[in-house]
Amino acid sequence: MLLIVGYEDEMDYVFGKIEGELTKDVASSYFSKVAKVAEEYNCYKVITDLRDAQLIATRKELEIMAKELKGVGLDSNFKRALLISENIKDYKVWENFNFHHGFKDIRLFSNEEVALEWIKQ
Repeated sequence: MLLIVGYEDEMDYVFGKIEGELTKDVASSYFSKVAKVAEEYNCYKVITDLRDAQLIATRKELEIMAKELKGVGLDSNFKRALLISENIKDYKVWENFNFHHGFKDIRLFSNEEVALEWIKQ
């Protein structure tokens, strides 16, 4: 499993990458790191690369994670782009739970350039 979080200063966004099994615990750890980097750089635009991750979470775990985002430091003003390659159905469920819990600025992308354009807007 690989989990990376950093800041891209030229384009002003937080970036992250997860490879391997993406479980509720891995996601919680990731979100905590993203929140710290975002606060450090006062930047609330995030691109997460999940193209090499396998989402392993039940529907209930996805809902719990969406509820817990504010508790780990993410706020509803974050703009988040998720780069995905498979399991679009599961990620759509995650996206919908985010919308339901007040996180409206989250989008799924399969193309990195399109995600970067959206995050810059």
